Amino acid sequence: MSHASASDRIRELAQGIEGDFDKSRRVLSFSEWFEIFCEAPTLHARSASQYVRDAMLHFGTEEVRTPGGLVRRFRIFDAYVQEGRALSPEFQDSELPGHAVSGRRLVGQERAQNMIFESLDGFCRLGRVDKLLLLHGPNGSAKSTLLECLQRGLEVYSTTDEGALYRFAWIFPNENPTGSGIGFGAGLVKDRLGTESFAALQGKDVDARVVDEFKDHPLYLLPQLDRERLLYDVLGDEKDFVVSEAVARGQLSARNYRIFEALLAVHKGDLKKVLAHVQVERFFMSRNYRLGLVDVEPKQAVDARSFPVTGDRAFAALPASVAGQVLYGAQGDLVEANRGLIAFSDLLKRNYEHYKYLLTAVEGRRVALDHITLNLDVVFTGSANDIDLLAFREQNPIEYQSFQARLDRIKVPYLLDYRVERKIYSEQVGDLLRGVHIAPHVCRTLALWGVMTRMRRPNSNEYPDCIAEVLRRLTPLDKADLFAYGRVPEGLTGEEARELLAAVPHMYEEQFEHAFVRIDGRRVDDYEGSFGASVRDLKNILLDAASSPEVTSVTVPTIFEYLRAYLRDKSNHRWMDLTADSTFHLLDGDERSVTEAAWERWLDLSEREVRKALGLVDEERYLELFRKYVTHARHFTRKEKLFDEVTGSVTEADESFMGEIERSIDPTGYDVTKETEETRRKFREEVIARIGAWALSNPNQEPALEEIFTDYFSRMREDYYRQQKSTVSDGVRMMLELLTDHEPVDRDEALDGDTRDRAREAIELLTKDECASALSEFHTEETLKEMLVALTKYRF
Repeated sequence: MSHASASDRIRELAQGIEGDFDKSRRVLSFSEWFEIFCEAPTLHARSASQYVRDAMLHFGTEEVRTPGGLVRRFRIFDAYVQEGRALSPEFQDSELPGHAVSGRRLVGQERAQNMIFESLDGFCRLGRVDKLLLLHGPNGSAKSTLLECLQRGLEVYSTTDEGALYRFAWIFPNENPTGSGIGFGAGLVKDRLGTESFAALQGKDVDARVVDEFKDHPLYLLPQLDRERLLYDVLGDEKDFVVSEAVARGQLSARNYRIFEALLAVHKGDLKKVLAHVQVERFFMSRNYRLGLVDVEPKQAVDARSFPVTGDRAFAALPASVAGQVLYGAQGDLVEANRGLIAFSDLLKRNYEHYKYLLTAVEGRRVALDHITLNLDVVFTGSANDIDLLAFREQNPIEYQSFQARLDRIKVPYLLDYRVERKIYSEQVGDLLRGVHIAPHVCRTLALWGVMTRMRRPNSNEYPDCIAEVLRRLTPLDKADLFAYGRVPEGLTGEEARELLAAVPHMYEEQFEHAFVRIDGRRVDDYEGSFGASVRDLKNILLDAASSPEVTSVTVPTIFEYLRAYLRDKSNHRWMDLTADSTFHLLDGDERSVTEAAWERWLDLSEREVRKALGLVDEERYLELFRKYVTHARHFTRKEKLFDEVTGSVTEADESFMGEIERSIDPTGYDVTKETEETRRKFREEVIARIGAWALSNPNQEPALEEIFTDYFSRMREDYYRQQKSTVSDGVRMMLELLTDHEPVDRDEALDGDTRDRAREAIELLTKDECASALSEFHTEETLKEMLVALTKYRF
């Protein structure tokens, strides 16, 4: 295959860049830009808040299930976006054309996403930004990640046609072909360019080009009254579009105003000739180059400053009428963020005097500098830890009253759904652990343990009396399963299960009394997810376990060693000293602790995994039988007949089949002698009612029977397990013998050939590598052996 020469490659690249430049309409005259504006005024008359809100909508949304019910997720917070579209992480390496940006995506936090959108939408309806969006939560709860994803999406959105942004520069031409002199006539320009605009002039034809670092909107070049009439005219039919104060009444920056006034005087009030000096250019938001997107770290400095520029060499070639003005430039975070978004990281770590100006900047969109006043069009955001927010509120009560009126507080707690949190470890740690294998269930177990450390005991007084006792018995593991899968604890009646499931959305939103650390009396916040093990700490535990010398794999037993070492570091994690409330916040050292609960759950998962590999568990069979049972029970309770698809006849619900399943559901408590038609009906009605309760929290979804009836499935499985326990024990022993290559000590007691073959097939199945990912769910022989040893020690 022939390879292109270096010059051919450069030529191809140059042609591509030139084509993109022309396609994106990077440089325009004012009249050309004005045509674009008139074609789509709702796109080009947007304020910063309207722009950010539209960017969130542009990438689309989807409905996701949370413990509080279905909520909207904004795809702008996903990591991979291309051509202005959000892509799932699995498409990150695709060869789709377009602009791609990758990075960490935001996992979970849909409530915070919606609160941000609702605040922005409120600004849009009001026509002005009057508050700072303050994201607050515990350390490591993804506040920075949320803002980072939003900024990344804005970067990509600004490259799309719908997200085009424009600013302008001043062009002062050299009308003498030899390069001497500066004038204001348009004759030679018209002859050379066929236009009266200087926007297309280049090189020696330009004596001076004054760029606007403040990114003033081109509409500001139109007098305010005329601009308002224009906007009313072109947007009169757009009933849902509110013209913002920033666009309708915004003013040129001080330097642009002085240049504009000087040119207007020279041209004797001819606006058209003034606009001939305007070169409109498209700009793209960028965090790296601080164009419309700025992160401000805690520092002892002002966020903007002004300075004179008249003596600067870049301004030396200006016409005398302009150069005679006292011109000022401006720089700093607020200047660079204008027409975009600014994010104050750890805002409350600053001295109050250093962000006091934000009170007027946010509410009045103005900041007074030494020489000029900045008129702002920017979305203000910030992040703060709950501890800093509490300290500020208690230590500066008067200042806090003034400050909170300019805040939209957006809570960003730790995740409380371990099925969601496990995605963080699977997605974000994989790239960092090349060459180190992560055993099955590591991420799941780590996420479960972390979530359980954050759980708080429900206040039974806030719920129906029929589940008060259930809530008093509830454990962190029970609550974690409720939030993640809607699983109810075992031993509940149908009514209790139904009411408990119906209470989950309220439980997810429940507020609590402030928690206090018993050693120093420090107060922790009043919501669930305000304390506990952070994702950041747990990621570090996983990385530490993988970075030990000669480590080739990370297993759950290894992770528990690191977790117990982590729990000993109470001096740096004061939440560990919170008083236990029954089993809640009972971290370790007790068989009821969250650490023991997570360990037992891993043993359950491992045992189930081995049973399935040995061919002793058929989940689909359980599910199919139970689906059939639900169908018969529903028809029984409704007194309806069933249509038999095989025979084509209509029959009664099968009483013997339902009875067999019910005996399996409760093999020890089912008493045929006490069975009556009324008890059977009541039991079956409770089954159908439980499905209905689950549907309230999961509308428009097919009932997940294995989640709704976890207790029933567990009993069916346990009944089967009891019958097969010796078979499983023999299989585990044989698998260990095969992995250690040891022969049985007593040949007469050797397991039969069928068990050996089954064990060999199980090993092959469990160690089958069908995925190249570092975090794929398969065992190496080393990790499988460690799991089997643990099962032998603790279960068989």
